[in-house]
Amino acid sequence: MTFSSDKFRNNLMFHGGPAPVNRYEVYIPRRGGQHSSLTLRCEQAELPGKTILTVEDKLYGPVRKIGYGQMFIDTTMTFICTADGWEEKEFFDNWQNDIVDPDLYDANYYENYITNIQLKTFTEGNVPSYKISFMEAYPLNVGAINLGWGQNNEYARLSVTFAYRRWKQIKEKVTHSTTNELVGLDNFGSIDSSGIS
Repeated sequence: MTFSSDKFRNNLMFHGGPAPVNRYEVYIPRRGGQHSSLTLRCEQAELPGKTILTVEDKLYGPVRKIGYGQMFIDTTMTFICTADGWEEKEFFDNWQNDIVDPDLYDANYYENYITNIQLKTFTEGNVPSYKISFMEAYPLNVGAINLGWGQNNEYARLSVTFAYRRWKQIKEKVTHSTTNELVGLDNFGSIDSSGIS
């Protein structure tokens, strides 16, 4: 079969074009509500992977790997920090303090500090295209922030690694759009809570 650039392009456009990686939003509910500013300040996130756990079965010939379970890798998100009180760092510091008391070192009940974090991607036309939920998530590691006199043109970023039990896809109907509008505050301001359980 002879390669055709037109067929290649038409095939991509028929399915909405290449998926952009810079159009997404993160929803972090906490104590019955959402920290809305974190949705706008999540500079980097990742769609998670999954590993099938296997045992080797060898009776005769090549080894067979038999699946028996799933393993989910911790996910990391990066947030822009604001100068007025470092609100983002304080939010995650307080969350971790709820997990283990920093003075008494008493551990909280698991159900009291976990939440379901949603990650939604969008097409170039700002139509929701893929949505997942990190089930039973909490901040496992809040990273350090480097400071330096020579970092005049830099801003503070906070890296947070979340542990979670598993992730699942939340199905949504996708309508392809060819418009190319910028995502504004209104798009992020009203986030539905469907799929949270």
